[in-house]
Parts: sequence; C-alpha cells; structure tokens
Amino acid sequence: MLADGSVKEYRYGAYKKVGPPVESVSSLIQAYKGSPVWRALADSSRAVYGRHLVHIESALGERPAKSILRRDIIALRDGIASKRGNGSAGNLIAAAGALFFWGLDNGWIDHTPVDRVRRLPGGHLPAWTEAQAELALSGLPEYLRRAVILGLYTGQRRSDLCAVRWSAYSGAEIKFVQGKTGAVVTLAVHPALRAELDSWPRTAVTILANYRGIPWTPTSLSVQMARGLKRIGLPPGLNVHGLRKLFATSIADAGGSTHQIAAGTGHQTLRMVSLYTRSADQRRLGAEAVAMLPRFGKKD
Repeated sequence: MLADGSVKEYRYGAYKKVGPPVESVSSLIQAYKGSPVWRALADSSRAVYGRHLVHIESALGERPAKSILRRDIIALRDGIASKRGNGSAGNLIAAAGALFFWGLDNGWIDHTPVDRVRRLPGGHLPAWTEAQAELALSGLPEYLRRAVILGLYTGQRRSDLCAVRWSAYSGAEIKFVQGKTGAVVTLAVHPALRAELDSWPRTAVTILANYRGIPWTPTSLSVQMARGLKRIGLPPGLNVHGLRKLFATSIADAGGSTHQIAAGTGHQTLRMVSLYTRSADQRRLGAEAVAMLPRFGKKD
C-alpha cells in the first residue's frame, strides 16, 4: 500500500511459471508424447522410444527444434554406440526419426535432421547357438531356464513370452497375442515343451514367473537373464530375443521355408525372417549348389 492509500501489485521472477521454450526440443517431445501417433504405438515401442527420448532431451532439450542438425544426431548415435553398443544406437535413431518426422508432419520443423543418418553395422542382437542353449538349460536356475525353454520352442518376443497366460495353453496348442503387432499366433506345442509345461507349477496367471512366483516384466527378465548367463560363463550380449533367432535358424537348417518360419514367429513381412535365417539358407543352398557340380578332371 502506498502513502496515498492506493495498492500496487508487484510480480517477482520467482512467481513466473518455468518451463521449456515453446519451440524447443523438450516442447517437441512433450507434444509428440501427447499425440495420437504416440498413443498408437505398441507398449514395447513406447518403452524403447521413451528411454531414448530421455537421452535426446538431456542432450538437446533446450535447443530450438529447428536448429538441430544431422551432425547433432550422428554425435548422439556415436556416443550411445560407444557406451551401449550399435543395437542401442540403432534404437536411438529410430526414436529420433519418429520424433522429428512427427515434428515435420505437424509443422514444428522444416526438415528432419535424421534424414540419411545411417544405423551402424552389427546392431542386431546375436542368435544363440544350440551349444549355448544347452549350457543355459543345464546351468540356469529353474525360473530362468523356463524362459529359455518357452523361447526355444515358440520363437516369440520377450514381452510376449512374459505376457502369455496359462489360459492360452490348451495342451495341444498355445496362443500368443503379440503386443507389438496385435497379431494372434497359434502354435502347436512341441512334445518336449508339452512335457515341460505340464510339470511346471502354476504360481501366477502367466506361464513364466520369477523366483518369487510373480510374473516377469520384460526388463527384469532381461536383467536377470544377463546375470544368470554371465554366472555360467556365456558371453555378454546374449538376450532373450536371441532365442527367437535360434528358433528361426533351427527351422531353416531343417529345410523350413521363410513362410513357415514367419507363421511360427508371427512376422508380418519376410524381411526380418530372411535376416534371421540368411546364414542357414546360405549353407543349405550352397551345399545344394555344390552337389549339382559335375566331376571335373579325369574320370575313373
């Protein structure tokens, strides 16, 4: 109150609402996460993208979205690759691509800095070998061993292995509803898998459970699997997803077609199946090619 009896109101900086600049990368990320495009992603994709969007925001969040250059994305990619490997760097590129393409499509930016940023080679998770699978089955604790068994005989993604319920198992078939695509995959149960399933205790609504009898989350399964494999001397880098690749390559080695493999794994295109089975196809086709050769030189 002033001397003349009037009142004057002052607003100090402490009362100002603090938030990211309207056109910043942080604001772009917030808008993208509030969009129908984000909500339409599968839960597994949102989880992967979300982790990498945190990294993008940490590095670039305060900068104007329009100022981000291709070299900024390459620097982020290479930094992640040096710490976590090329596979994680590839996931960062996928998350950045989705973010900036959405921004371009919705008028935030005039170009996407992810354009022509390549994934680094060797970013795919390795397939298990049969010998590694045998060692895991003999050396892992039972609650991890069951995850290996289910992955070996169904070829499903980690999240779908964790989610499948006992009610999906009929004794002759097991039905997966794939979280990534929504596809329903019904598989005949291999006799070896049936014997296992019929002997397992049903401590949870899901087939797989941790040592406490609680359903696995995909992340906790990966963490515990990595620790378990390390303890029995298997190399780092093996992941539950590698069992999916062994499923595919085992069928390819036995002469199965890419269409048969895709029907088992639930892939909606043959591109990834071809990638999984390339070495098996090459060995088989190469052997067939050699068998077609005539006998050169002097004949007996």
